[in-house]
This record gives sequence, structure tokens and C-alpha cells, in this order.
Amino acid sequence: MTRRPRQNFSGCRGVLFHKDDRNREVLAETLVRLGLRVDSFAPGAEEEAARVLEAADVFFFDADLADTPQVSWHDVPRLPIVAAIGLETPGRLQRAFELGACAILHKPLHSSGIYSALFFAFNEHRRWLELSERLRELEARHGARRFLVKAILQLMERYGLDDETAYRALRRESMRQRVTVEEMAVRVLAEGLPKIENKA
Repeated sequence: MTRRPRQNFSGCRGVLFHKDDRNREVLAETLVRLGLRVDSFAPGAEEEAARVLEAADVFFFDADLADTPQVSWHDVPRLPIVAAIGLETPGRLQRAFELGACAILHKPLHSSGIYSALFFAFNEHRRWLELSERLRELEARHGARRFLVKAILQLMERYGLDDETAYRALRRESMRQRVTVEEMAVRVLAEGLPKIENKA
């Protein structure tokens, strides 16, 4: 079931890393009106900004700061990221892409469009996290398939079952113990299985 997109960002903490100009002022003022707490940092305060990001909910980044020495933003917790871009050069777009921006704001910034960027950043980021977690689960289950095959073969040999009956027995026990059938297979190989009735 698809979860309802998040629409209210009141109480969230936003970090802005942007040169001190009218664009940053508009962004900060609009975010505050939307109920966010805002911390703003300019070039030269990279390390301080990175520390604050540890407790942040969203990160706004000035992608036009091409020549500013910066800490690696990839070292901070992954957050919903919005890139503010003035000139759409390939280098700036690539920087925003590599950072993981989920939304783009075009300069000069106006109050209109900021809520939309916030909406897409949060909800695309959440979808990315859910897909990543699902992929990890699938990879883990795929890696455990070899244990499943071994466990089925072991049950077939030990109890004189055919492969389908052995699998059903394994599945019943996994449901009883409330674990995946792959996890149950690993337990069977390590500990054996309680007595099985040879039934379909």
C-alpha cells in the first residue's frame, strides 16, 4: 500500500548552506513561515554546518558555490536535499545530482516554489529509503536461497519427504516461529527441525 505523501513540515529543522544574499534570505523566511526551524551557513562555515546536519531534517545547498572549499557533504547523514541553482551549467547540475538532490530551486528565489521543493524532497527521499530497504531485503533473501535448498534436501533425506512436502513443512514452521522461510532454513541447518509429520 502506498503511503500518503507528507504535506506538513512544521517542526522540521532545515539547514541552509548558501552565500549570504537575498536568495538565502527569501529561502529562510519562507521556511520559517512553513513552520521549520532554520540554521543558515555561508561559505567558510562548512564544518559547523556539517555538525548541525547531524540533527537536521532537510538540507538546502547552493550548487553555484563551485570554487568554495567544502567538507564532503557525503560524510553527513543522508537527508532530503534541495539544490538552489542560478546557472544551469553541466557542472552545477552534476554537483547537485551527485549530492543526491531530490528537488531543485531556480534563482532568483521567490516564496512560490519553495513549498513544492520541500514536498518533493521529503517524499522522494522517503521513497528512495523505502526502495533501498526493500532492495536490501531482497538481496538478503536471494543470498539465503542456497540455505533454503540445503535445508529442503536435508529434510527430504532425514524424513523421507519429497521436495514439495519438505518445503511446506519448512514454511509451516517458519510461520509458527514468525520468521521468513529463508531464516527458518538457516535454523534448520544449524539446529534441526522439530518432528515433522509426512503430510501434504
